[in-house]
Amino acid sequence: MKKRQTLTTLQTIINLQDPSYEESTSNTISQDKIKFRRRRINQLHLRGYTNVEISNFIGCSLRTIEKDLHDINELSRHWFEEQSIKDFCQSLQDSIILLDNAIKDLQILYAEHDDLDSKLKILSKIPEFEEKKYQLYFKTKSVQMYLGELSK
Repeated sequence: MKKRQTLTTLQTIINLQDPSYEESTSNTISQDKIKFRRRRINQLHLRGYTNVEISNFIGCSLRTIEKDLHDINELSRHWFEEQSIKDFCQSLQDSIILLDNAIKDLQILYAEHDDLDSKLKILSKIPEFEEKKYQLYFKTKSVQMYLGELSK
């Protein structure tokens, strides 16, 4: 009886001839194992298991568990930091757009009013909104400086 080879098996055999394939496959497999182990460690940690219990349950050294938990915490911290910066920048942008719209509305109101007192009140409000907008732009520059320092 003749055995049939699947396309995947043939592709694997062909790829074995390429020395870079073995390196990339072994890296991917080891990275997948690490991701799986860290995901399991994180699940157990979130369920309230101690590091020693996790170590015994998974079969890794206590040091590996501590290192993985440290790496998980660092990744979480970076993710939360990036999210908070994105949210802050989005709120700054939304506020600037809101102030621009308010200034345009005040300019429309100015054109619609005939009363001199009303026009003066409206004109006095426009610089206040411009000043608030300038302050938001300044915060945007400080955020950019902060992000520049992080990338160094």
